[in-house]
Amino acid sequence: MSKTVAKALAILKQFTPAAGDLGASDVARLLSMDKVIAYRLLRTLAAEDFLVQDPATKKYRLGPGLIGLASHDLREVPASELARPWMEKLRKFSEETVMFAVRRGTETVVSLPLESRHPMRVTANVGDAEALHTTASGKVMLAFSPPSLFDEVLVTGLPGLTPRTITSAEKLRAEVKRVRDRGWALDNEECVTGIRALAAGVFGRSGALEGCLAIRGPASRLTDAVIERLAPELIRVTQAVSHELGYTPAA
Repeated sequence: MSKTVAKALAILKQFTPAAGDLGASDVARLLSMDKVIAYRLLRTLAAEDFLVQDPATKKYRLGPGLIGLASHDLREVPASELARPWMEKLRKFSEETVMFAVRRGTETVVSLPLESRHPMRVTANVGDAEALHTTASGKVMLAFSPPSLFDEVLVTGLPGLTPRTITSAEKLRAEVKRVRDRGWALDNEECVTGIRALAAGVFGRSGALEGCLAIRGPASRLTDAVIERLAPELIRVTQAVSHELGYTPAA
């Protein structure tokens, strides 16, 4: 293995949940590496989407390029990358954090996050995972997946993360039906107190759900009125991405 490759891999290994975002100075200190070399390697890794740079702090976090290498189950990355330009527009329109999420078992997993430009914003990292019943994306997945997934979620349980988390099978069933009828879902501070989100599904050529696009932000900004304004645009964007993936709605 070349020394350059070894150094790049060593850098990637520093991005642990405990470490958080890292800049060139942080990497140089952690690895006793020259700061200029750290800076160049970080830029190279970011150019290949293995890292993503926060435009505000200039620090880096793990990027969507790693998801495609991580496991067979997360090969929805091409869909998220195709969605990226639309996500950029959605972030500009909503001024909030936009995420592409996929399913892993009974969890939603973030495969591509685009954070809001607001100083006070919801952060998101590649690989962030939450239980299906607690998130807007998860509800969409339950609504547009085989019924067996709903049964699997009930078996694993419906733990409450906040006072607003749906912990009743009957209430969750009714909520999923509501999502299926209107085409989008709401997380009303059910995953994290003080944070709301809305999500809609992205479908592929076969008609199967490829993932979800979600808008997430502080409840103080994502009021009912704002959500009603954002929902039609979110639906429009997910339909456009689905169309690019070859999806044709049933007549």
